[in-house]
Amino acid sequence: MADLDQGGFNFQKVNAYLGPSLGWVPSRVKPERFITVSGTYNATPDDGIIFVNVSGSVIITLPDVTAWMPEPAYNPATAFERTVWIKDLGGHAGAFPIQVFPFGSQAIDTLHGSISINVNNGIARFYPLADLTGWFLG
Repeated sequence: MADLDQGGFNFQKVNAYLGPSLGWVPSRVKPERFITVSGTYNATPDDGIIFVNVSGSVIITLPDVTAWMPEPAYNPATAFERTVWIKDLGGHAGAFPIQVFPFGSQAIDTLHGSISINVNNGIARFYPLADLTGWFLG
C-alpha cells in the first residue's frame, strides 16, 4: 500500500473528533490482512477485512468481543467500523472451506460452534452483539 496523499498514513482513514482533550484523530477504516498460508489464524483488533488466498485448510478465530469493543477509538490498531469481514479472495473455499470460530465461549448467531465459508469467492461479515456475547452474521 502506498501513501498516496503524502500525509504519513499508508491506509484509508477518517478523522474522528474525540473531544477537546484528544481532538481529531485518524482512524483506520478497513485494515486489511492477507492470509496466504494454510493453518490457524487468530484475528486481532487490527483486522477489518481478512483476505484468504490459500488452496488449503484455513481456520480463523474471531477476536474476543468483550476486549475488542471497549477499545478506545484513538487506539491506532482498532478499525473505525467495528466489524470483521472474511473474504475468500483466491476462490478456493469450494474445495477448502474456511472455518470461522468465535472466541472462547462466545457465539456466532447464538451458536457456539463454527461457521464455514464454502463458496468460491464467498464473504462473511461479522458484527459484534451489543451485549458482548458474540457476533452475528450480516
